[in-house]
Amino acid sequence: MSVTGTDCEQMCEHCQGRFLEGMLPARTPEELRSLAQVLCAQGASGFLLSGGCDRSGKVPLSRFLPTVQGIKRSTPLLINLHPGLVSRDEADQIASCGADRVSFDLTLDEEVLHRRMHLERTSEEVLSSFKHLCDAAPGKVAPHILLGVGREERELDAVSMAGKEAVACTVLLSLLGKTVEDWEGRLIRAVEVGTEKGRPVLIGCMRPRGRPGVEVAALEAGAVGIACPSARTVAAIKEKGWEVEWRQVCCALHR
Repeated sequence: MSVTGTDCEQMCEHCQGRFLEGMLPARTPEELRSLAQVLCAQGASGFLLSGGCDRSGKVPLSRFLPTVQGIKRSTPLLINLHPGLVSRDEADQIASCGADRVSFDLTLDEEVLHRRMHLERTSEEVLSSFKHLCDAAPGKVAPHILLGVGREERELDAVSMAGKEAVACTVLLSLLGKTVEDWEGRLIRAVEVGTEKGRPVLIGCMRPRGRPGVEVAALEAGAVGIACPSARTVAAIKEKGWEVEWRQVCCALHR
């Protein structure tokens, strides 16, 4: 669900608001409550609550948090929040609402922040927001790291930083419809760095498709799961004798 509908002030180059178009609009707490009731009645397992960012990189979730708390008290729905950048107080408020997961875009390359994400924020500010959330909600934060948009060394720095915190998992993403030089090697190296601290690493849904060899290689490198695997990937996994466990949730909610 999107609390801003299709509106976004940030307009990152790799999204331009397109991902918001596939979300149910929930522009008011009342709409959110009503949609949650419908989803629960339909047997849904949960939902992602996100939206477009303002110019400072925040998703305006604050006024929805009491409703999230009410939904958690009255339904079995799992809720994954995507708040954007936060202050310490905002992180505490998010933690107190009872959401099951908090997804956070961990980008430490300032050229990417400025030129691609249109954010006049520093990598230190991004890392500070991430740590505020990890401190407030240990074991519930799922950092998402986008590969292929900037310098690989800064991507690996982000993966390494994520592994040092008490995160639920680290989710690796990649550009869609773009050619990333040495994409397979870049992904595998990120998986290897991400698993060094023993944290679960997953391959997220935003990535080039039709490359089962890369997907299997990522699992062989230590990734514990993959969102929306291709049929050929599943077949290759079974041929290796690995057990496949299907979960109908966001990959950030894998456990």
